[in-house]
Amino acid sequence: IAIQTAQALAFLHALDPPMIHRDVKSSNILLDENLDIKLADFGLCRLVPLDASHVTTIPQGTPGYVDPEYYQCYRLTEKSDVYSFGVVLVEIISAKIAMDINRNRREINLANLAITKIQEGALHELVDPQLEIEVNHEMKVMV
Repeated sequence: IAIQTAQALAFLHALDPPMIHRDVKSSNILLDENLDIKLADFGLCRLVPLDASHVTTIPQGTPGYVDPEYYQCYRLTEKSDVYSFGVVLVEIISAKIAMDINRNRREINLANLAITKIQEGALHELVDPQLEIEVNHEMKVMV
């Protein structure tokens, strides 16, 4: 699922002109009967002019997935989708949702929680125990 989603985003970003999805999130990654992904909800997507490195636009997207640079500077690039995809990856390895007001105040935003755990050298605390990374070396390498 993660690999196919990355490939779908790479395809959009390689178009001429490049397309930025702007709302990459777990609920917009659909699965068919073969567990192949279908990227959904292109209502917020933007095309990047060929002569531009970014698009300046009012930030839109789902809280918890929006790239902070885009949110703060109104600067939309392909990296904005990559940031959102990173949040999806953290959701996958942690079994946690992107925004959860029931978590500790500093941990409401999953991306911030992940950054904190990485900086503290405690990424293992974020990983869903059901992935069994302590006994499954291949899974540990992937995480």
